[in-house]
Amino acid sequence: MSNMSDIIEEFLRDTMGDAPSIDISRNDLAEFFNVAPSQINYVLTTRFNYEHGFVTNSKRGGGGYITIQRASTTDEEWLLNILDKLAKLSEVDVRTGEYIINELKKREFLQEGEAEILKTAVSANTLSNPFKLENRLRASIIRQVIINKIQKGGK
Repeated sequence: MSNMSDIIEEFLRDTMGDAPSIDISRNDLAEFFNVAPSQINYVLTTRFNYEHGFVTNSKRGGGGYITIQRASTTDEEWLLNILDKLAKLSEVDVRTGEYIINELKKREFLQEGEAEILKTAVSANTLSNPFKLENRLRASIIRQVIINKIQKGGK
């Protein structure tokens, strides 16, 4: 069963469709889903950020609307940004790891088979260990695969 953050994310993605941007009221959305406005902020911060291909901007006054828009970046800009984030954060959770891999496949940096192998390599089952290092290992694996592909002239 999906948690509320998943449901809100799916609703926003469905609402956005193929549009370049949408305006939403954080308070109206929170009321619609019967959650605290901070839950909406959490979804926007973790699932509609630059790494996920979005830019969000708050508009003060007039009900506190938020604009969600697709980030327009070249594949190279996006890839360099992801490498930079992976180096700085040193941890990637399962959801973000799958997003990055899917985006690498979508941008034709990885082929279908490569993406599936990488998803398996960074899955929670594969990386499960008693020291809770999964997120660090996941970040390291994805970062090294990207660097290796770049060095070998990937894409």
